[in-house]
Amino acid sequence: MTMAILDIVFIFSLVNSVYGAQIRVDPLVLIDQGLVSGLKSSDGSYSKFLGIPYGQVDLNNPFGEAYPHPGFGSEVYKAYVGTKLCPQSIKSSATLRAADGAEETLDCLRLNVYAPTVASSQNPLPVLIWIHGGIYAEGSAGNYGPENLVKQGIVVVTINYRLGPYGFMCLDVPSVPGNTGLKDQYLALRWVRNHIRAFGGNPYNVTIGGQSAGAGSILHHLYSKKDKLYSKVIVQSGTPQKPVSFTEADEEAAIKISSHLGFNTTDTVKALEFLTKSSHVLVARAAADLNLKLRPCKEKYFDGVENFIDTNPFSLSNAKKVKNTPILIGQTSKEHYGSQAKNSDEYYKTDPFLDILKDNFIMDDDMISKAAQTVRHFYIGDKGISRDIASELETFTTDFLYNHPIERTLVNLLNEKASPVYEYEFRYLANEDKEGAPHCEELKYLFQYNDVVVEQNDENQLVISRVTKLWANFIKYGNPTPTVDELLPIKWTPVSEGTRPYMIIDSELKIENRVNKERMAFWDLFYEAFGQYNKYLKM
Repeated sequence: MTMAILDIVFIFSLVNSVYGAQIRVDPLVLIDQGLVSGLKSSDGSYSKFLGIPYGQVDLNNPFGEAYPHPGFGSEVYKAYVGTKLCPQSIKSSATLRAADGAEETLDCLRLNVYAPTVASSQNPLPVLIWIHGGIYAEGSAGNYGPENLVKQGIVVVTINYRLGPYGFMCLDVPSVPGNTGLKDQYLALRWVRNHIRAFGGNPYNVTIGGQSAGAGSILHHLYSKKDKLYSKVIVQSGTPQKPVSFTEADEEAAIKISSHLGFNTTDTVKALEFLTKSSHVLVARAAADLNLKLRPCKEKYFDGVENFIDTNPFSLSNAKKVKNTPILIGQTSKEHYGSQAKNSDEYYKTDPFLDILKDNFIMDDDMISKAAQTVRHFYIGDKGISRDIASELETFTTDFLYNHPIERTLVNLLNEKASPVYEYEFRYLANEDKEGAPHCEELKYLFQYNDVVVEQNDENQLVISRVTKLWANFIKYGNPTPTVDELLPIKWTPVSEGTRPYMIIDSELKIENRVNKERMAFWDLFYEAFGQYNKYLKM
């Protein structure tokens, strides 16, 4: 250490001894890794520490498990910029949705900490750890500005984790068994448990939350055999049972990517050696160009290797961890709105109902044709397949991909005694130009999300104030409405085995019972009849 650093450490030690460890959260924080310098918000109400490394990728095996970050040595780590991204597995022609100066790098296991100025080790505040979505292929911690939540008296941590081939190849070798991205997330949870008190957060009052792929990740953590490093869970618009969120292991993924990049081999180990030396951007883009489905998977068993997931999504269970866990879960009112917009006329010459069922169920031709006919009649009656039924198709895919998987998950959570469980449907639309609130719509009111600017008017601000307070109350107390007041005028009642009240979040708040009850009853009956043929059960 330099003399300057020793002087700073001495000052911290002196403050500890004189004031009984009452260290006020400040832009300079001492943790086990060393000293971290952050930034004050413009109004001085909170501090932010951006891009803190929590893990280190093994560059000899960048597709395998990471190590805890070793620390900063004698240097003060300047946590001023949070623009490092894990390699984005997107099409080569795609444009990154990221802040100016964003850098894709394997040195991406970073997190951001936002802490109210009033937080201290004597006044530790509740913590939210937020896991981003992006179908396990894109996204970053920096896409979520949590200032509105922080101002509710919460410490917020947003995290990066590896994506695409670096995070979710599931191979037939013990060095890359699968779910590396989920293991990154767990490493970040462990970092929070060990270090968040220095930032004024309470390591034993932690909520983990996420949306879409982030929500699926949250539930994988709840069901995993890993230690439970949190007390509450927020699940927004995603579950492991959502089709396309879980995949059968593609044991030849590394071979396919290598071949796409010009190295032909049938040996996975040789393919990994080639990919390790290749550009991480090219590797990530190649996986997307090949349309590889690199998502959470059931890992193969290897001696000496601990699995994160060892079953299919319909068999996930961990009653010990789920019991008495407060859960906030829900969806937007039309998750798949707009999904039909890019389809060509050729698409409507097929039968989308049949095609989607074929992708998800293993039945003989006669049985799956009858099943598809039943679904088709339910959603469109005797109408033909054409662009005229685009809205009905979006309702069908909303139910199949989002709504009913969430309802099945909710039933499973109740069976394992999660409590209390609060369900919601987000319906609010700032501009009435859509048939319902699409996927990600609620994020604009919970965060400063992805540089989306919500028009400043009284109604939008009311929704922002309500959503952030509901979520903040849940994070603090495990109850979104511990009291009613002018802002939150009604009590949010938890669900039970026999009742399904849910909060409608719109320009007004109201409680109704059994979200989309007729459509969900249809899918309950459908799964009773055909659920045993779901392909995920065969994994």
